[in-house]
Amino acid sequence: MKRMVFKSVAKLVADDPIEVFWLAGLVCNERNEWKVRTVYRNKRTGEIISSLEPIGMLPLLTLGTWFNFGELKTDNLPGEQVETIVPDVGRPEIITSADLPLELYPLPMGKAGNQRLFRYRTVKGDVLIPAIELVRVLFVRNRALALAMMRPAGLEQLYVPMELGQQDKVKLQFTKEMPKSAIGRDLAMNFAWIILDRDARKSWDSVLRNTTGQSYVLFDPPPIRNSIWAFRGIHHGNLWLVLELQSIQGRRLPVRTLEYGHPAFLKTISVGKGDGSDSGSRGSSSGEGKERPPEKEYDVDDGEGGSGSYRGAKTVDILSRRSAFENKVKVVKVKKEVERRRKKKEEGGKKPPRAKDSRVSQVTTGERASGGRLPPLEFKAISSVPLASMGDLEALDETVRHMRDTLPDVEFFMGLVALKQGPAVTRVGSSPRVAMVVTIRPSGRPPIILIDIERSGIAALSMMSMHFAEELPEDKIEAAVQKMLDGWAKAGGYWSSEVESALAKYCRCQRLPKVLIPRGGSATYGKGWAMRLTRKLGLEVMDD
Repeated sequence: MKRMVFKSVAKLVADDPIEVFWLAGLVCNERNEWKVRTVYRNKRTGEIISSLEPIGMLPLLTLGTWFNFGELKTDNLPGEQVETIVPDVGRPEIITSADLPLELYPLPMGKAGNQRLFRYRTVKGDVLIPAIELVRVLFVRNRALALAMMRPAGLEQLYVPMELGQQDKVKLQFTKEMPKSAIGRDLAMNFAWIILDRDARKSWDSVLRNTTGQSYVLFDPPPIRNSIWAFRGIHHGNLWLVLELQSIQGRRLPVRTLEYGHPAFLKTISVGKGDGSDSGSRGSSSGEGKERPPEKEYDVDDGEGGSGSYRGAKTVDILSRRSAFENKVKVVKVKKEVERRRKKKEEGGKKPPRAKDSRVSQVTTGERASGGRLPPLEFKAISSVPLASMGDLEALDETVRHMRDTLPDVEFFMGLVALKQGPAVTRVGSSPRVAMVVTIRPSGRPPIILIDIERSGIAALSMMSMHFAEELPEDKIEAAVQKMLDGWAKAGGYWSSEVESALAKYCRCQRLPKVLIPRGGSATYGKGWAMRLTRKLGLEVMDD
């Protein structure tokens, strides 16, 4: 995850780290901008500090998340990892923050508001979750959705209206108000659930209706029966307080095939003669030329000046919950084909110099404003497990960062996936073992998937690369990756030759031994590892 420094948080305290201790509701200011009443706690002194943060920050604001000199930190978070079954999400008992025992969570008198929590009775005990946290998980996948949630008809600004209810196939067409870089399979499925499922849409609408004018957040949660929850929480006796809900299962999408598109999802087709090479597809493009290499850091202002156009939104991956739907849905990303006449290469075949990589980008989580100049910071959920579970996978994380630097025309997407529980090798102590899945998309070429598995208690293990022969729907690629991971677990911690053979019609599987050695030396060897991995994956020459 890119380094993000929030100026509004940095100015709250001089030297000490502070953590998000409580969210005390939403408030609309005199400029009609929604803010999150955020209660921070100094991690060294215990001092309580209140602040109003832009609602665009809500996707990041989980209890225990902390900041050091304003820099967002997601390691060493408080609480335990818990999994339980909630009988019916739509039938909670509503309590207030005043009902929380001090032994469970010592909320400060007069500064925590009178927030609403939902109580669910489970076999693990009584699970208490702040209403705002359940709202965040179900609806607020990114900044655009956070802004839309508290605006009348705000959701309709993000997509082209479509028929509701059970359907065989639907086309979800996003508008320009939804930044294209924030859209992926996960967001498309969750967005479709909100607008197509009648109970989900009623629940979304109830947030604005029940929260406006109140000092607390309240809504009518949708009926999701026998829902499996995975959360980070703390407990006292028989009570569990959810600090961060990481996964919620049991939902169903009322479609079999979901296609999603965006005005900027374009596929350029080169036509005409240029340097004598064949004309044809040249891969995907936004239609606006090559993008600049990704910035390494974001300085996030306090949101008071507002943001500029959504078109220039900067997107950063955040570790978040994985959407889990009970029914199988085929998800297809649709791109509009546009023709582009092939230009003749300049003498010598030299490429124009690349734009210099900016190390720090100035952005904002504030709302759109006529005088706003800073681009908005948008979020894209990529992972199902917290960063603290990475273990020695930090070596690959660091290596991919260097690969991004040297290959600015290649797209990289990373995510952590918890292995399906079964054989002993799928666990590390009492926690699920995790894998890092890196999707690599070279311009005009099929994707490459790189898989690395956390190695605690495992002797020798190669990384696995999957080179797909052609562009496949995202659900087929995901199914192939899951089959590979399941095969590894079934084989007792070894890559399965049987699975590799079964996937041969889709992709070429290549084991990559001893690429990142020694694992603890990523800071020293990261650049060298990136060069080695680039060669092994055949990415060193990216010319069309």
